Amino acid sequence: MSRLLRRISKSLVSLIWGDEEPVLDDNQIQLIRNSWEKVEKGDLQETGLVVFKRLFEIAPYLRDRFPFGHNPESKGLRTHALGVMETVGVAVKNLDNPVILKNKLLELGQFHKPFGLTDTDYQNVGAAILWTLAAGLGEDFTPETKDAWGAAYGYIQKTMEEGSQ
Repeated sequence: MSRLLRRISKSLVSLIWGDEEPVLDDNQIQLIRNSWEKVEKGDLQETGLVVFKRLFEIAPYLRDRFPFGHNPESKGLRTHALGVMETVGVAVKNLDNPVILKNKLLELGQFHKPFGLTDTDYQNVGAAILWTLAAGLGEDFTPETKDAWGAAYGYIQKTMEEGSQ
């Protein structure tokens, strides 16, 4: 693409999205949405419980951070697990709306500020989510899909951390 076309394209993106550019390219967004569609066909609450089970295996110290405990039968954990998965769904829906996505993630980061989450905590959550996606999607969790989810979660983590400052 010529420099002039790149500048025009960047200007159009800026006019449409403000200073926020799309988080991922169109192919990555499609890979994430296709895989998320498959996740949504299942039980989101149960998927969320798998995420938390894996999180507590990776980082057992996080069990004490949840007032409702880590028992999968706990109503509080079940509710939170579903909420986390629904939030992932909102993020997936807004991947091509960077202003909306960023604002939602900043709010979520602000909400989590009192819990004192560290960079490592966010990384562990991301690892648990990616592990759960890989386990649930099997062969459909291709290397390209994994990379797309990794890039998306990297943005989610960075923005939530920004919101918690």
